[in-house]
Amino acid sequence: MSWWKKALIASVIWLVAVVAAGYVHTDVILAGRVTQAEDEAISEMYGFAFGFGLVVLWGIAFLITLLAPRRDRAA
Repeated sequence: MSWWKKALIASVIWLVAVVAAGYVHTDVILAGRVTQAEDEAISEMYGFAFGFGLVVLWGIAFLITLLAPRRDRAA
C-alpha cells in the first residue's frame, strides 16, 4: 500500500478521534456549564488541533517514505 493511502487512512482515524474528543469535552463534560461563545471557542481549538495534527501526520508519513530503505522492484 502506498504511503499516501496509509496517511489518508490515518487522517480519517485522526478526524474521528478529534471529533469524538471534542464532542465528549463540550457536550458531555461541560454540558450546561459553558456559554455559546465558549463552546465555539473550544470547538475552534479542536479544529486547530485537527489541522495541526493532520499536517504533522502527513509530514511524518512522507518522511518515513523518504527514510525507509528502498526495495528493488521487478518491472
